[in-house]
Amino acid sequence: VSVHKKQLVAFLTKLFGGPSSYDLGDVRAAHYTLNLSDYHFDCLLDIFGASFKEMGVKPKDMQDAIAVLQPIRSDVTTGYTVRMEMARKNVEKGKDQLFKRLGGSE
Repeated sequence: VSVHKKQLVAFLTKLFGGPSSYDLGDVRAAHYTLNLSDYHFDCLLDIFGASFKEMGVKPKDMQDAIAVLQPIRSDVTTGYTVRMEMARKNVEKGKDQLFKRLGGSE
């Protein structure tokens, strides 16, 4: 967990304009296999919002911080989006492999 905390601090520092060697180009690759959806990203934003409120951050500053996080949404959720689209296309083409592996027939 400490490695993740360090990475998160470095990432947020860089994202909010502070001094950090974090490469924002790594965000997509780092999250691709995690299967994170918009739901997960929204939960993270809710956690940030609650934390900001608890720390007494002004509402306008909270909105600004959340706005800075929004552009990375697609980088974080791309893996999920790609897999869902592939699964949808496979189902449309009758290639639902799990159904077939479980003994299903058409």
